[in-house]
Amino acid sequence: MLSAGRHVGCSSRSSSTPGSCDEWHVGPCLDFSYDSPYYWLGEHEKASRSASLLPSWSKNRRKTILDENYCAIEDHDFFLRGIIHLPIIGAAETLRWGVWGSLSRENFETLLKVEDDPKRIELPPMFSWLSTQIPEYPDTLSLKMYAHIQQLDCRPNFELELSDHPLSQEYHKGITAERVKEIMLGRLRGSQ
Repeated sequence: MLSAGRHVGCSSRSSSTPGSCDEWHVGPCLDFSYDSPYYWLGEHEKASRSASLLPSWSKNRRKTILDENYCAIEDHDFFLRGIIHLPIIGAAETLRWGVWGSLSRENFETLLKVEDDPKRIELPPMFSWLSTQIPEYPDTLSLKMYAHIQQLDCRPNFELELSDHPLSQEYHKGITAERVKEIMLGRLRGSQ
C-alpha cells in the first residue's frame, strides 16, 4: 500500500501546510497527527477568536490560543505539539504520532521566549503529560513523557516514560510491521 503525504515533523513556520514540510514523500503513510490537544473545546475556539480581535494592550488578549505549535487554555493550561517516534522493528523508519503534551507555565513561557533562537536545542528535556487520545490504544491521556526541543522549524520529540502501557512499550521496544499495517488500514477505513 503506497500513499503520498507530508511529514508531521516540521513546523509550518517554514512551509505552506500546517505541521508539515514542503517535501512530498511516497510510501506507506507513517505520519498521523492531531490539530489540537484533547482538552481544546469549541468554547475555547470562540474565546480564541474573540481574544484575537482585542487590542494588543488588553489583558484578555491571549489567554486562550491555539496555533500549529502551541496552545493555552484560559491562561491556565499550556500545551506543545510534538512527535512520538515508534521504531518499526526490522526497518529504518519510524511510525510518527504528531501529538500534544502539557507543559508547566514556566516551561511554556521559556519556549515562547526562545522560539526563534537556535540555542533552544540546549534546553533540558521538559516534563509533559500526553494530552492526545490516540484511539488505537487504551487511554493515552496523561502518560508521562518528556519534550526534547529540536532545531528551528522542527517539532519537539516526545520521549515516553517506560510503563506497561502499549504505546510506551512500542516506543521503547519497537512496533511490528503488522501492527503498523493494522493502524494504517484502520485509519484508511475510518476516513472513507
